[in-house]
Amino acid sequence: MNAHPMTVSIIIIYLLLLLAIGVMSSKKSSGGLTDFFLAGRGLGKWTVALSAVSSGRSGWLVLGVTGTAYASGLLAVWALAGFITVEVFMFFFVARRFRKYSESTDSITIPDILEKRYQDRTNLLRITSALIITFFMIAYVGSQVVAGGTAFSSSLGLSTTGGMWFTAAILLAYTVLGGFHAVSKTDVLQAGFMFLSLVVLPIIAIIGLGGFGPILDVLHTQGPAYYGIFGFGFGVAMNVIGIGFGSPGNPHILVRYMSLRNIKEMRQAALIGSVWNVIMGWGAIMVGLAGRAYFPDISSLPGENQEAIFTTLGNELLNPFFMGILLVAILAAIMSSADSQLLVGSSSLVRDIYDRLIGKGKGLDGKKLVLYSRIAIGVLMLLSVWLAFSAQEFVFWMVLFAWGGLGACFGPALLLSFYWKGTSKQGVFWGMLVGLVTVILVKNQPAWTLNYLPDIKALFSKILFGITYEAVPGFLMALVVTVVVSLFTKKPSNAKETIEDLAS
Repeated sequence: MNAHPMTVSIIIIYLLLLLAIGVMSSKKSSGGLTDFFLAGRGLGKWTVALSAVSSGRSGWLVLGVTGTAYASGLLAVWALAGFITVEVFMFFFVARRFRKYSESTDSITIPDILEKRYQDRTNLLRITSALIITFFMIAYVGSQVVAGGTAFSSSLGLSTTGGMWFTAAILLAYTVLGGFHAVSKTDVLQAGFMFLSLVVLPIIAIIGLGGFGPILDVLHTQGPAYYGIFGFGFGVAMNVIGIGFGSPGNPHILVRYMSLRNIKEMRQAALIGSVWNVIMGWGAIMVGLAGRAYFPDISSLPGENQEAIFTTLGNELLNPFFMGILLVAILAAIMSSADSQLLVGSSSLVRDIYDRLIGKGKGLDGKKLVLYSRIAIGVLMLLSVWLAFSAQEFVFWMVLFAWGGLGACFGPALLLSFYWKGTSKQGVFWGMLVGLVTVILVKNQPAWTLNYLPDIKALFSKILFGITYEAVPGFLMALVVTVVVSLFTKKPSNAKETIEDLAS
């Protein structure tokens, strides 16, 4: 399929804007690691709110949620309920403590925070958390590259391989140039495109159908399992609600809290982000439901791929100009997450491993560290592209694996670190480790382990009444282990003062 010249022009203009922002931000990002990874803690409430929302949603929202709504109906509502509820809690309550502690201890990464909170002089927490972050960020960025290949192979006539390389090249260019300054500014632009597309497309679709009637007819035609919000089994509903378990532990969202200029604006940022989340989420669901009315049979979609409903419906309803906007929204969703994930991954390599371990005490030059950070971004991108070409799963589940893994490893550790004085270094370490192992075993247990272990996924499904999404058992296991081990191991000497100060 050959795209219309107008559609291609819109995309080219958008990509040039991204590169221009990267070039303009390059000087601001070159002073040192705080500038490169946190924009010097100088971002306003709108930038923090919109970049947090857009970086957290990724291609999962415009491709995954729309596809789930198309295939499974109102089951997608539970996915929204899970992450929106948790992120409202995080933004309104936890974010203030996050921002306050990170500034008072001069922390710019999650490993920084954990090491200082537990006075860890052995580097145990830093090394463990940095390796976990790097592992999942490569998987996460790889999933975004796959999403780019899916989007542009179906809409621009590129091969899937070409679309993936295209996505990777643009991402790499402006992220390397501008660091977090560029990422945060482009995220605001990208949030606007995502918002516009997820509002305009369903409205046009509903008008084209003559109202909600045909959508309601389709819901009833598909049966109660499609339209009944409470018609799903407990395990099925909790599997998608469980997506929310990833929010407290995903570093590419958490760093937004650390970058806010004025902590007093955190609640306003929380309100902005929450409203944006709700509108975009419901827009994605309406795209899927309206798409089912236009294309009742999945064989009508390219490759019978439910995740192609967003672009297929756009091709059906929009003129070339607005189709360009739609494709930009897909690219924006992908890039607004992947750029942040690249930064977080490179910060683990350069700040946490090179600067704080290899070069500890050597007084490394800030500008040289920024250069190393840019090189690290390139290395991570190559590893992510390699993973993307090896992957066989849908974008939705690839993203959820990395999302849930990070949530299980860091969610309990960080929440307990900011709210419970009884948490210990050993508790956090073993909690992260058990969370990681649980997520991997539930996701894809190696066959050889069945000689020594039961079927872990089946075991948790039985214990948790049918819940099989790995984030839920991973989070719960990490939480229990962190608490139990902490009860029997030494706490940091300043734990009580730290918690009281954060609560003040």
